[in-house]
Amino acid sequence: MKKTLFISLVSFMIVSILGIVVLQGYWIYSAWEDKEEEFSLAVQQSLQLTADEIQERELSDYIETYESLIDSLKTPDNASFANVFLFLDEDNSTIINKSDVFDRENNIAASIEKIKTIERMNVANQRIRNTFKDYSTNTPIHKRLNAQELDFVLKRQFDSKKIITPYEFGIYDNGLATKIKSNNYIEEQQGFRYSTPIFRDNNGIGRYELVVSFPEKDQYVFSSIIGLGGLTLFLTLFVVFVSASALYQIIHQKKISEIKTDFINNMSHEFKTPIATINLALDAIGNPKSILVPEKVERYVKMIREENSRMLTQVENVLRISQLERSRDPIKKVKVDLHSIIDEAIKHIELILADKSGSLSKKYLANETLVYGNKSHLTNIIVNLLDNALKYCENKPKIIVETINHDNFLIIKIKDNGIGMNPATQKKVFDKFYRATSGNIHNVKGHGLGLAYVKKIIDFHKGEIKLESKLNEGTTFRIALPIDQKYY
Repeated sequence: MKKTLFISLVSFMIVSILGIVVLQGYWIYSAWEDKEEEFSLAVQQSLQLTADEIQERELSDYIETYESLIDSLKTPDNASFANVFLFLDEDNSTIINKSDVFDRENNIAASIEKIKTIERMNVANQRIRNTFKDYSTNTPIHKRLNAQELDFVLKRQFDSKKIITPYEFGIYDNGLATKIKSNNYIEEQQGFRYSTPIFRDNNGIGRYELVVSFPEKDQYVFSSIIGLGGLTLFLTLFVVFVSASALYQIIHQKKISEIKTDFINNMSHEFKTPIATINLALDAIGNPKSILVPEKVERYVKMIREENSRMLTQVENVLRISQLERSRDPIKKVKVDLHSIIDEAIKHIELILADKSGSLSKKYLANETLVYGNKSHLTNIIVNLLDNALKYCENKPKIIVETINHDNFLIIKIKDNGIGMNPATQKKVFDKFYRATSGNIHNVKGHGLGLAYVKKIIDFHKGEIKLESKLNEGTTFRIALPIDQKYY
């Protein structure tokens, strides 16, 4: 896949994921806004119906009282509604003022029976309503309504609108709090507040205001959308997770593909060089003139063996990594002496060390040197680290090998004066196929499997490897292997 196409596909995936997240977020926000608007509308309707019901109840009570009064009057036919006034005393009992009922008997044209008939037929006519509204304007609110009745009507109206959340209420008289309020109502009540006029006069204006607050409105609105909203959020997060995982896998696989391509290129070059050298040596040996010079033949044979050995080592490293990855416990472990293994490993690099005019010093400070491990693999990892110390050094190599005991562990330190590594390289140096000099660059021989193999072997031995390195100052590898059999 071309790099431009790959970047385009990844960009489209990211934009799509972000688009889904934004759209779902907008949907949830819109649902919240709609539910809040629906809640507010239902509350306002409930408050208006409550105010109307209470005012109608009060008017009906007085009309019934008026009708009872008309029926009970034993007066001539000169009585009328204009001669009767109703009001409540401190105990809310009905008091009837009859002082002028019979004063002007001879001046009334209608009979009492006619008045009764008319008033019963028009019990709700506007004249009676207007007269009562004018009369009740100056009546204190606590004589017209009590908190229990108001709470009962409010609850019934809220239940009919399916508004099931705690509320508090209070009535204000021209902005001042009255005695009509719920038990827990305070003027600085937290939460959302709604209000409506109550006990309005003939002009539709009321001095009293009913205020209701909902301390848990947000929780109530949220609970109404949590079902569908939660499912939507879960599906959105699931899509984001799956998409992100797929995106990660795509990038990871492309990275692996690039690393493998780089590895194949490196391996091809690594094999091409010794094969070409071997072919040249064979051609030289095949030359009749060379046969006459035994020294040349011996030199060419040695060259063939060295190149063949180098190719074999590379193949073995590849096979070792493959074997370690396929098997849980592919190596057999016995009790071995680490100092002996280190000495044997040093012998493998003595010639190269001498060729580079380098030096190697040993500091064996460990007393407990026996560990349970595989001699062959442990030798290989020490050789690998020593070989790297020689390979990645631009000056005369100076290597220090040190051993110490610490907390049932045998610590091996291999320090060099090589080119060192930057922090980015240190993080990836144990990854398979990774090389600091990647691509088709071969100023340093290798194929990025050496340290990956070292890490695998140490892991199989329940050990640990760390490194400290600075550019142009060298690198120190620290290997810790358990010396107690309980670790195995």
